[in-house]
Amino acid sequence: MMDSIILAGGFAKRMWPLTKDAPKQLLDVGGKPMLQHVIESLENIAPERIIISVNSFFATQFQNFIDDYGGSMNLQLHVEPSMSEEEKPGALGALHLLFKEWKIKGPAFIAGGDNLSDFDLSRMVSVSRNTGKDVIGLYDVKDVELAKLYGIVRTDGDCITDFVEKPSEPPSTLAATAYWLLSESGISHFFDYIESGGDRDAMGNFLAWNVKRNDVRSVAFIGTWYDVGGLESYEDAQKWLSA
Repeated sequence: MMDSIILAGGFAKRMWPLTKDAPKQLLDVGGKPMLQHVIESLENIAPERIIISVNSFFATQFQNFIDDYGGSMNLQLHVEPSMSEEEKPGALGALHLLFKEWKIKGPAFIAGGDNLSDFDLSRMVSVSRNTGKDVIGLYDVKDVELAKLYGIVRTDGDCITDFVEKPSEPPSTLAATAYWLLSESGISHFFDYIESGGDRDAMGNFLAWNVKRNDVRSVAFIGTWYDVGGLESYEDAQKWLSA
């Protein structure tokens, strides 16, 4: 059985004042909270449970969301011990604490709580089951200038051979999304990375480390994808889901 983890622990200061008193993932997009869209995108991978990782400041609002949730997924809340941006353990630090606290061995499907798409995420599960490897969801942004704003990969077939965060000279236009499937060995490698002193902030830091040492596979998706990091992408996602 597989767990799924939704990362929703940020404070989204780039989206103030909208996110000053409410978490980004609970903002309305197309008539329902952003988080609801993310949960629905995970339904066809049928995780045993979905663990939503949040900060302490907004924990009550997320618990209220779970209490009111009427869907079929088993939602659980993981609360990081941070009341402000300055106290955050970093995305990878938070994931490390979650893996330890919930005794997660893998496989685990990780989704950014601000990634909205129409992707069939079960394709990543199929690749993982067939290979036993970690799988990262990719999206072709099709524009070199746009690629400079993302974490970009180089691939050989479906194997990821290199990852560069926001490159000045992108090696491709394939962006790594915040859809990750870590295998049992992938989670073991994650602990190796953290315990060897790896940077605990951006998710891409682990991906860059991992692809140099291990066989990491990919699924390149076609469709619509928004990484809602600011007001402009939020408005674009709003238009898409309201259409």
